[in-house]
Amino acid sequence: MRGVIVNEADLTGALRSGEIGPARIDALTHKPPDDDHPLLADNLPDLVVGSRNAWGSVESRQRLANEVATLIRDYKNDASRNSSLPA
Repeated sequence: MRGVIVNEADLTGALRSGEIGPARIDALTHKPPDDDHPLLADNLPDLVVGSRNAWGSVESRQRLANEVATLIRDYKNDASRNSSLPA
């Protein structure tokens, strides 16, 4: 869900009453949120507030992980790539 299209007070009430759940959101209406924001309460059940990662498809994240693993392996084998240091 997007925080800007969700009535945060209604979502809080629905989660507390068990009317809906679980929910995951990656954006809140105001950034940064106030310390007493109702969706950030420690005792709110069935809610995950996570970072935004809509940019990354499963395939793109896998390619990124594979590239990082290759860079580490090449570095450990003294075959580093993408270095800004002179050869």
